[in-house]
Amino acid sequence: MGRLITFLLFFTVFSGIMFGIHYFIFQVISKNLSLSEKVLHWMKWFFVISGFSIIAGQMLSRLLDIHFIQYYGYIWLGFISITFTVFLIATLVKIFIPSIGEAIILSAVVLSALITIYSLVNNLSGPVIREIEITTKIAVNDTGEFRIVQLSDVHIDNSKNPKVIKKLVESVNSLSPHLIVITGDLIDGHIDESNKINRIFNELDSTHGVFAVTGNHEYYSGIENFIEFAGRAGIKILSDEHLDINNKIALYGLEDKTSTSSRGKNWTAEVLGEPDKNKFNILIGHRPYGIEKNGVRGIDLQMAGHTHAGQIPPMDLLVQLIYKYPHGLYRSGNSFIYTTSGTGIWGPPMRFLSRSEIVLFKIRHGEKISGKIVK
Repeated sequence: MGRLITFLLFFTVFSGIMFGIHYFIFQVISKNLSLSEKVLHWMKWFFVISGFSIIAGQMLSRLLDIHFIQYYGYIWLGFISITFTVFLIATLVKIFIPSIGEAIILSAVVLSALITIYSLVNNLSGPVIREIEITTKIAVNDTGEFRIVQLSDVHIDNSKNPKVIKKLVESVNSLSPHLIVITGDLIDGHIDESNKINRIFNELDSTHGVFAVTGNHEYYSGIENFIEFAGRAGIKILSDEHLDINNKIALYGLEDKTSTSSRGKNWTAEVLGEPDKNKFNILIGHRPYGIEKNGVRGIDLQMAGHTHAGQIPPMDLLVQLIYKYPHGLYRSGNSFIYTTSGTGIWGPPMRFLSRSEIVLFKIRHGEKISGKIVK
């Protein structure tokens, strides 16, 4: 019942926001461009059908495993979000230069289309390898370098192309990681037991295994689905717990606060206990919170995701305003947090000012604590 109420609330709010955005864009076009009544009539119905496809696609995907409408709905969602942002700016500009209002709005239409096309193409190029070096005074292993690969926000469901996942796994394995961590939102729906993706993910190879924490989408999709998938894929889930990796490195995993059990919980004191400061302590959690408190308690490196670096306008601006650590490497005292843009995407298959990424951390022993993004 609780999940049903949450869904209905989300559906109502989301539908209201989408109606407002579509209405705003339609009104700007109808009042500023010289279009016939017939064209506006058909445009109105196109907006209605395309807007409805966003919700209908989600329902058909989850209930009947039909995905092509969902894909169209996501592209439309991306286009309408970009257009809303550009139109909002254009409307403000038009206030100061009303004499060329039609030219401004027409330019906004063209710009919205160009940003949409660029974002689609940019996403098609797939994830880059983001390399980060962290130097610590702690000897992390006998060779002097410990390699960790971070994946996040892959958002897998039955519609995901196994070839894409196969390429991802091959890219990760080519980095010869000692440890692989997944910082939430690995799945975004049910994955059938017969799906090839189960076997492909089981091919992830690292010296000390593959570990994951939950993200909000694991709970949206049903936590049981995630537990079953992780079991088939050979992934160990860390839920507010920690373990020693090699007697020199400790890994802490935070359950996402979307869950009932952790909602409202203090993410530091109740979960971390007292980390051994003679070890290099790593914390993986879905959201980029708490590095200041976690660092004081003894966490040397925190890894997070969730923000997607915004993906497209206006979200790429909003995440900058909402999150203190929206994307990139940040330092607090002698502790670091890296917020990844995500290995995959959610919703619109688009990225404007960011790229999807596989993150490779090289943890090295040195006399001075430091951290930098190499590439």
